[in-house]
Amino acid sequence: MNINNRALAAIFRIMAAFISIYAILNDFNIFYFTTISNLLCFLMFLFLSIKTLVELKQYGKDGSTSISPHIKGGITVAIILTMSVYHFILIPYALSQDPLRRLNLNEIILHYIVPCLTILDWILFDEKKRFKFYDPMIWTVIPIVYVAFVFVQAIFNFVYNLNIGMSKYIYIFFDIEVLGKNVVLGNILKLSAFFMLVGYFIYGIDRIRIKKDEKILEKI
Repeated sequence: MNINNRALAAIFRIMAAFISIYAILNDFNIFYFTTISNLLCFLMFLFLSIKTLVELKQYGKDGSTSISPHIKGGITVAIILTMSVYHFILIPYALSQDPLRRLNLNEIILHYIVPCLTILDWILFDEKKRFKFYDPMIWTVIPIVYVAFVFVQAIFNFVYNLNIGMSKYIYIFFDIEVLGKNVVLGNILKLSAFFMLVGYFIYGIDRIRIKKDEKILEKI
């Protein structure tokens, strides 16, 4: 069940687009997965804002407006991965290096607020039961392509040679020279498994919500 009100959806999506682009422009580094996933969220919110406004004018406020569930699901899972890795891996590591470290507003927006807005948009305004069983496997394309990019550019020292203060492997848990091949491979497999788990969790929630909604409708 979702909120079939395009006016509310438009307000929410326009707000989300402005919040996301504000943080991206203030802390832009295209080599980070955080930036890429947040940029995908911004483009999604921008497209949805325009599409919702157009359909609001054409069809009125009653109804829902969305994009392909295959795209929406992939972006949603990618931003959840961003939030999870940041909260459970990067922040603990940063605090171990600097116990007095504090999050700034951009970090909070990019790693917590935008992920929550993306999840809420799916929960509140998307029609349910649109995901396919194979979708979580398709959604892994985004992180797989990114991981491939990390190691290909590392061969040529592309990011390192730009002298922008980033390590050769961008993220510490990908650094073969520090951690070794086996540890890095283990990290990739763990992240892949987590990504797939999140994908199927969303798929399962989608199905559970529909079953509950159908029971309610049967009683009406």
